[in-house]
Amino acid sequence: MSATKQILAFDFDSDADAYSLISNLTETSAIDIYFNLGYMFWSDATEQNIKRSYVNGTNIRIIINNTGTCDGLAVEWNALQLYWTDAANDTISVSDLDGNNQRIIISSGLDQPSGIVLDPNLE
Repeated sequence: MSATKQILAFDFDSDADAYSLISNLTETSAIDIYFNLGYMFWSDATEQNIKRSYVNGTNIRIIINNTGTCDGLAVEWNALQLYWTDAANDTISVSDLDGNNQRIIISSGLDQPSGIVLDPNLE
């Protein structure tokens, strides 16, 4: 769960309240998790970047800069790719999970794309 300034987690096996995994963020707007590798990805609307950490909140690093207004991102776990939207430039882009090999895959016909969902089984 994203609460703009922090990323929260819930333990559904206990009665404990939510707890903060990562705090002191500027403006988290999108989040996705790749459980098999233990990665969490999120975009920061103010810093205009995408960050990655382990799901426990450690090893935070910026993997993509200059994302524009990224309100949606999604991990495609079969191809190990990260997709994100940019509402400011009306684009959808893709990279590998380290932020390498970035390219815009859709740059026309969009009007402020925000959320994005992938079907990894669709060909």
